[in-house]
Amino acid sequence: MRVFRATRPRRTENPVRRPNHSKPVDVEFRGLLPYRVSAALSLIANAPRFEGFGQQIYVSYAALSPELRGDIELIFGPLGKHVVFRHLWAQSPEIDEFAAFIGWLSQLDSESVRSCIDSVLHMLALDTRRRSGKQLAVPPTEDEEALKAFLVQSESRWAEPARSDAAALDRIIHLIQDPIELVARLVFIFTRFWNGHYKEIYDACSPIVARSLRHHAGQSPSGPFDVVYSVVSGKQLTDEVRAKVYEVRHVVFVPHCDSGPYVSFVPLDDRGESILLIYNCRPSGGGERSRSSLIRDIFPPLRALADETRLEIVSLLGDGELYAQQIVDRLDLSQSSISRHLNLLVAGGVLTVRRESGMKFYRIDDAMLRQLAGHLYELGKEGGSK
Repeated sequence: MRVFRATRPRRTENPVRRPNHSKPVDVEFRGLLPYRVSAALSLIANAPRFEGFGQQIYVSYAALSPELRGDIELIFGPLGKHVVFRHLWAQSPEIDEFAAFIGWLSQLDSESVRSCIDSVLHMLALDTRRRSGKQLAVPPTEDEEALKAFLVQSESRWAEPARSDAAALDRIIHLIQDPIELVARLVFIFTRFWNGHYKEIYDACSPIVARSLRHHAGQSPSGPFDVVYSVVSGKQLTDEVRAKVYEVRHVVFVPHCDSGPYVSFVPLDDRGESILLIYNCRPSGGGERSRSSLIRDIFPPLRALADETRLEIVSLLGDGELYAQQIVDRLDLSQSSISRHLNLLVAGGVLTVRRESGMKFYRIDDAMLRQLAGHLYELGKEGGSK
């Protein structure tokens, strides 16, 4: 059994390390119950911010009680998933029953959880430095006011409640300072979610997950990170994804049926050497016919384009690259709404995105659209020849 050890980022004069994706990475797949339930909660925590997840994610989100929905968004999304995934990876418990998982979770050592929280805070500081160049010193967790200031200034979702709900920020501060209470709240979240919303979905998706795991076990993906990422996810490694992962040495893939065109990242250490990726397991499998393969390839971009607002965004970008606020101004929609549409267009491969001076610039991926048109023509020829 591996024992969890939180690590602190390496201190260097250069605030941004160059990614290295040329070395082979260690790969493992985790399809046990604790990983899959945690993956579902991670996706649901992002449901208000992303279009294009599987419909079941939005159905589950809408059915949540206000209390449970608030806990998932405020506690599990920004903090709880790191605590759970990092401990699962560090300790590797062979658990596939919900009661045993809750028993394991309830027994997490408070010092280990505290160490994990400290590691996540350092990760936030490093990510803020990479995104904006802002230097933030991580305060002691017992310094409440300094911790609040740090979270508000950091490039994190914890800053969002502070702008509209001071009580929400106070609550997350309390849980950071009290690991025992944090674990108790995580037990509550998992139990309510499993019993009220997820057990039947979990059972229904299990055959699909098993098929995906068998497929990748036979395929044994290996090589540099960009190769492994492409083989498993069916997507090319974009520049934005490259900017999120540094010196990757170990990758843990977790299958999920409803992640849509997205691949969700969870750092397992604050150096970026080990990461967990939640990937869409529905397309996985061996022996598909050519026609099925074509459908699998064209579905994500077509789904991204199948919306009037998103088509308007593509039309605007036909004249050239724009940054996000320009798109918001021209369409007269809220920033959050435009952000959700842009996220899906990027995930579907329709748009590319780059960062400059703290802003995101979007442009059409012309090569992808030409490929999509070719695939549609090819699919039509196959259908006509039957």
